[in-house]
Amino acid sequence: MDKTFEETMKELEEIVVKLEKGDLSLDESVKEYTRGIELSKHAYELLENAKSKLVVKEEE
Repeated sequence: MDKTFEETMKELEEIVVKLEKGDLSLDESVKEYTRGIELSKHAYELLENAKSKLVVKEEE
């Protein structure tokens, strides 16, 4: 996935809004939820990368 952290969070927020509205069918809801999980994992990986870079900088 080539999204930045900010792009990832924006898409996650859009998914949350869609799911909270309750207008989606069950299939659409599952699809959006699954996409949200993927985005959440990606955001976590980006944060872990940033964290490891900071740790390396602190050790220098």
